[in-house]
Amino acid sequence: MAAAAPRRDLPAWSPPTATSERPLPPLTIYNTFTRKKEPFVPLDKSGKKVTWYCCGPTVYDSAHLGHARNYVTTDVVRRIMRDYFGFDVHFVQNVTDVDDKIILRARQKFLLDEYSMKNPKLTSGVQEDAKKAWQAYFNKQFVPKDDDGNVLDTEAAAVDLSSFEKWAAAKHGELVALIQKEVARKASSSEEPEDEVILDESATKKKMHLNTLLTAKEAIEKPPASAEDFYAATASIFLPYLDALNKGRDYPHEVFSKLSSYWEKHFDEDMATLNVLPPTTVTRVSEFIPENVAFVKKLVDKGFAYPTQDGSVYFDIATYEGAGHTYAKLQPWSRGNEGLIADGEGALTSKKASTLPNTLANNEWPVEKKAAQDFALWKASKPGEPSWESPWGFGRPGWHIECSVMCSEVLGGEVDIHSGGIDLAFPHHDNEIAQSEAYWDGCSSRHTVDGKHQWINYFLHMGHLQIHGSKMSKSLKNFVSVRDALQRGGWTSRSLRIVFLLGSWKDGIEVRQGVLDEAKNWEQIVTKFFTNVKALLAEQDTLAGASDKIAPQPWGEKEHALQKAYDQAREEVDKALCDSFDTPSAMKAILNLISAANIYLSPSPPGLALPREVARWISRIITIFGIDTPADHIGFHTPTTSSSSDTQDIALPFVRVLSSFRDSIRTLAISAPAESKPLAQQLLQLCDKLRNQDMVDLGVALDDRDSGAALIKFVPAEELRAQRDEKERKQREKDEKKEAERKKREELARKKEEAAKVKPEEMFRGLEEWAGEKVEWDENGIPTKDKEGNEVTKSKRKNLVKLWERQKKAHEEWKKSKGLA
Repeated sequence: MAAAAPRRDLPAWSPPTATSERPLPPLTIYNTFTRKKEPFVPLDKSGKKVTWYCCGPTVYDSAHLGHARNYVTTDVVRRIMRDYFGFDVHFVQNVTDVDDKIILRARQKFLLDEYSMKNPKLTSGVQEDAKKAWQAYFNKQFVPKDDDGNVLDTEAAAVDLSSFEKWAAAKHGELVALIQKEVARKASSSEEPEDEVILDESATKKKMHLNTLLTAKEAIEKPPASAEDFYAATASIFLPYLDALNKGRDYPHEVFSKLSSYWEKHFDEDMATLNVLPPTTVTRVSEFIPENVAFVKKLVDKGFAYPTQDGSVYFDIATYEGAGHTYAKLQPWSRGNEGLIADGEGALTSKKASTLPNTLANNEWPVEKKAAQDFALWKASKPGEPSWESPWGFGRPGWHIECSVMCSEVLGGEVDIHSGGIDLAFPHHDNEIAQSEAYWDGCSSRHTVDGKHQWINYFLHMGHLQIHGSKMSKSLKNFVSVRDALQRGGWTSRSLRIVFLLGSWKDGIEVRQGVLDEAKNWEQIVTKFFTNVKALLAEQDTLAGASDKIAPQPWGEKEHALQKAYDQAREEVDKALCDSFDTPSAMKAILNLISAANIYLSPSPPGLALPREVARWISRIITIFGIDTPADHIGFHTPTTSSSSDTQDIALPFVRVLSSFRDSIRTLAISAPAESKPLAQQLLQLCDKLRNQDMVDLGVALDDRDSGAALIKFVPAEELRAQRDEKERKQREKDEKKEAERKKREELARKKEEAAKVKPEEMFRGLEEWAGEKVEWDENGIPTKDKEGNEVTKSKRKNLVKLWERQKKAHEEWKKSKGLA
């Protein structure tokens, strides 16, 4: 790989001009164009409408937590724009359903399904095919070759199934050891925390390939009981092998559209689960093929693109820059990165690949692209790939062009916001900018710094989600799907969103237990506050109804203090959201306000009017953040069945009678005279059982207070059970520790007593140090000569005498305690 190009300065950016009569909020947004915060000014003259294009999913597999990070965070920013700042946001998001990854995955899956159906049993022929597939996979990943196909590592070229483990241990011992440790940990179902191992992307890929080969090797050498399990273990080596064997085969369009449709629906379901608002407009590449062809043709006609003899069309970067445009506006320092360029062009791009016959080819067209950095706008399809008709022959849109086309068709030639993951900045977004600004050049009367068209005003890039230092990626097989995370990974839709809110939208987040713990702590504090306020309000309403009294609304020193905290929180949240959607600061301000409100509520609040307003305001902010609202509700929000609040209203009078009866029993038991204590203790135990068992299972929490009357709170039963189980677990640990300490004390006392039983005259005679014929003793049994017959030194004897006297004292105390003195 060539050395990375030196960093270049970011090009000049043209800020939009404020033309609205409507006062705009003092909102600044971190803009990737300038790498700093810029005042947000929409293109719309009314100052209300905001156009926003977001790069959507490439649908060929499950959505993972990295996708959740991108789309949930984007949803948070979108909601703030819409619900806090009041903008009318037209949010367009594409679905990439025509792409190299989809083509490869679809046809490989089709071929493996076909092969497994033809070979439902594990025969010797299947095992031989698996061995060939294994060798092909190893050779591709670990046997480097030059451009002419010459082997560069003869040692690796000699490796086969039987010698692989020895070679792997010698060449990649640390990675193999890590794999073995992970396998052992899964087999033992250990819940011990994993040791943190930081791998770069290259090492992560090697580890993935080694693991694939090790897993397949074991299945080949020790086949599992079922063919299904065998194919599952060897799928990763079979997929590319079968694809290579079927090179040149044609497939119907349904093979590709079936896969993309399935995973698009899967993605939409995951986003709904994560409470992500659906886009205003969804665009699919397959539904914009004629528009893609027309867009590319215009770029060719304007001289910014050129076809090649195989029927592909490439963007001409040299011509583009020669016309005064700037290429790679977002990451100019990455323009020479061959790895990123290759990833952007796709896995199926190859100069050497044969193409379908192209009767439209022109001898004046170049044989291949002119420069390494020129990127594909239209790809000539090879056998085994979907294709559509175009002026240059049968082919399909390149990855980058699709977004430019769909965004332009829906939102036009000037757009307020474009967003996506930071990994898309180069080459994807930089290529989008180049082809779009070339297409729209001269179509706008707006004045810009460089005199050229500015397609996007604000580019927002969401930070990565990382695992052990590596970006979460399907290609690295280090991803956790959204569904697995929510079902088995300890996450909830709410806690996941809180995690992202506690971090900056543009910065990376490392997956660690501490991150999840912080989110759970935030959620628990807020939940407890809401529960307490609702319980106190319900209690106030009940008492007021029973006595016809009006609830007190005092305004004294405590109210002034809480109002001050309330005003400060609103100011801090507004300041934070205006400061490029600084949700971490906003989340902190909410906790600070709750802390002040809890002080007001404890031990007994003077009134509830102000805490109620605080709770309502916090509810509004977390609703804006999407923490706890339906993603896509239409019509009046009137449930067809009784809501939980309806249930609480119905149940509360009955629960209150029962709670009041329990309060009375507790009061009598606590104040019972000494002679009635046994019965009182039994009554208190029954009261505790009612609170800790029976009411918990009904979703009711009773918080005992010094005033005597328990505070009634309706909480989901599963939450109360979890709290009870955790409390009981901690109590068990405390009791077990206490018991262990008691046993330890008893053992020490036993040993001390056993030692005290020994007469001081006999204490040294049983020790190995003083065993031997030459040892001599005085009348008290203290040694005077050692094993060699040497006189005991004065210092040594002094120590022996001290020990003897201590033992004498202990022995006499023991005899006295036993009545033997």
